[in-house]
Amino acid sequence: LFIVPADAVVAIPAEVPPRRAVLAPNMETALNGVWDGAPGPADRIAVVGGGLVGLLVAYLCARLPGAEVTVVDIAPGRAGLAHALGARFASPDNAPEDCDLVFHASGTAAGLATALRLAGEEASIVELSWYGSGEVAAPLGEAFHSRRLRLVSSQVGKVAPSHRVRWTHGRRLSAALALLKDPVLDALLAPAVAFEELPAALPAVFGADSDVICQPIGLFEVLGCQQ
Repeated sequence: LFIVPADAVVAIPAEVPPRRAVLAPNMETALNGVWDGAPGPADRIAVVGGGLVGLLVAYLCARLPGAEVTVVDIAPGRAGLAHALGARFASPDNAPEDCDLVFHASGTAAGLATALRLAGEEASIVELSWYGSGEVAAPLGEAFHSRRLRLVSSQVGKVAPSHRVRWTHGRRLSAALALLKDPVLDALLAPAVAFEELPAALPAVFGADSDVICQPIGLFEVLGCQQ
């Protein structure tokens, strides 16, 4: 149980089941990243990294009229999720090049190299990965300068500059929750695991061959929720 100030609490919309609402922090991160990238209608967009944040970015971008959005990942099992969210899917070797905008969310140096390769002339690569204290090699000696590419950092701790004057963190979180009304997003949620079963279940969830995108913890009945 947590005690927080009343003004720090945001109500979950009635149309959003509590189980789906666990996606809110990652949807907020994705929304902020999309603001940082500023995609437009009919843009060719690549999202490198088909984890939770990357798939939510693809979901938002796929709602732009005429946008061609491709999720790029080394795991072919992510293709079904990408298609369900309205995006295409490709392996790194078959991904579309000359993109108008690229989002990178794989958290790997190889993924960043792929993102740089897919960016078109004077395009931006929005970096959404979190590397912690690790060092990441980036191939900036190839076409990075000659094609005048832009590597843009995005982090949810601050509202994107394009919206910062008008948007508070609370308004952004409320918007993220409202964006969770689509039932298709339930495809990102694995079956809930009971809290007391976590020690046994987590090794498989975090295993290299895991297909889990988001693992809910089964506290909903304890909290009196319906889902």
